[in-house]
Amino acid sequence: MRRGVVAAALILLALLGWGCSSTVLRDSWRDPQFAGPPLRSVLVIGVARSQSNRRVFEDGFTQALRNQGVAATASYPLLPEEGAIGNARIKGAVAQSGADAVLITRVLRVQRNVQVTPGYVVPGYAPGFYGWYTTAYTTVPPSIEQWEVLTIESTLWDMRPERMAWSGTSESTDVKDVATLTGELAALLIAKMKEDGVL
Repeated sequence: MRRGVVAAALILLALLGWGCSSTVLRDSWRDPQFAGPPLRSVLVIGVARSQSNRRVFEDGFTQALRNQGVAATASYPLLPEEGAIGNARIKGAVAQSGADAVLITRVLRVQRNVQVTPGYVVPGYAPGFYGWYTTAYTTVPPSIEQWEVLTIESTLWDMRPERMAWSGTSESTDVKDVATLTGELAALLIAKMKEDGVL
């Protein structure tokens, strides 16, 4: 009976997969010369090839900042164009939004990982047909798991002296959708930027 329980658990794990969505902050940096006060109005810019992904990200991060008492504006209503945007246009958007800071986030790289898990077989068979039938369920076939790791860079600029105030590099695995990723990323980054006194 114990063998059957162990095998059933292994089968369930193989079917469900080992991965789960997670975002972690790998490292961060704060300008040691940043003397404050904390930045209170942020223009959020997401660098993405997909305009829909950009809008989802900017809306989500903007709302997360507002929920933490920081005024924030998504850039896409002010800068709707695709691709690289000219400096004069960005400067105009900063002035129009009244922001004293700009947060720019981009994906640095996407890495695909593959893990092969060997199969599991309970040695030996019980005698007779019924014994064989029972132990047939104690075999777990080999499984192949693939997942992607996104490395993301986020940089907060103090626009009063036009100087970088803070930056962080994070990693996200098993990303299901942009909205979920944005929520996880915003929670991590905003907490750290508040802890570091830049927000």
